Amino acid sequence: MNFYVIRNFILVLSVILLTGCAGTYRAYIDTLSYAFSPQVGAQLTLDQVNAASSDLLYLSHGERPQVVLALAFIEQGQQKWISADQVVMVIEQGRVVRTAGLQNDLLNLTNRGADPLKRLPAELFRADWLRLADWRQGEYGYQIRSEFKAVGQQDLQYFGKTISTLVYEEYLDYPNQANFVGAETSWRNTYWFDSVSGMLLQSQQQLSPQAEPMLMTYISRINRALKEGRL
Repeated sequence: MNFYVIRNFILVLSVILLTGCAGTYRAYIDTLSYAFSPQVGAQLTLDQVNAASSDLLYLSHGERPQVVLALAFIEQGQQKWISADQVVMVIEQGRVVRTAGLQNDLLNLTNRGADPLKRLPAELFRADWLRLADWRQGEYGYQIRSEFKAVGQQDLQYFGKTISTLVYEEYLDYPNQANFVGAETSWRNTYWFDSVSGMLLQSQQQLSPQAEPMLMTYISRINRALKEGRL
């Protein structure tokens, strides 16, 4: 068994472990070839996106080149995505709630049902959210406080089309003393929703003030909406 086969097996196994040992999975194994292929600085063509039988997601993590993630499983409202560089992302209604393969993985977020992100952009409001976060490198039970607000509109370009989006910003901070290395205790996430359909098209999220930002673009979602004339 060569290196790539072993690596691919480990990636799939990681996703299965993240989903739990039981339940009904919606699997898209035939699309995982996109994630398992080297995608350094990936930029898929419209034909490639159209040909995919599962959703694809662009991920730019820090200064690294953009990669493609393939949607592998959906369970209990959570999406599990896999990349070729050994990263598994678990996303719940736009929020990264768990990871595997990062330098310091997020293990858990509490109070997820109260996340105001789940109500955007239908409700134009300022909202607060308090939860606890656990990380793999021994940090457990950290309080994170968020405040959301709408900041205006912005045009984005996809496949030669201009899409008007509603932009929301989330201002995050540690309300209590944290043990993370570094002086920063606050940071910001940004979310771009289509101004017509209300779909989340893109987000930039950090898991902590010391983590590198992750820019995520739902490229298959955008492509579908463009084809259906909804954007």
